[in-house]
Amino acid sequence: MNFGLDQYAPYVWASYAIFVAILVWDFLMPQLHMRRVRRELAAHARREAARTAREGATP
Repeated sequence: MNFGLDQYAPYVWASYAIFVAILVWDFLMPQLHMRRVRRELAAHARREAARTAREGATP
C-alpha cells in the first residue's frame, strides 16, 4: 500500500533532522552554561583567596 507518500519523504526526514538538532541543542546549552558558571566561580574564589591572603600578610 503506497499512498503516494514518497513525495513527502524529504520533508519528513528534514523534520526529523531538525527535531534531533533541537534536542541536542536543548541538552548541550545548559551543560555549556554550567561549565562557564563553574569556571567563573572558581576564578572568583581564587581571586578572593589571593586577596584575603594578601590582606592577612600585611601587618
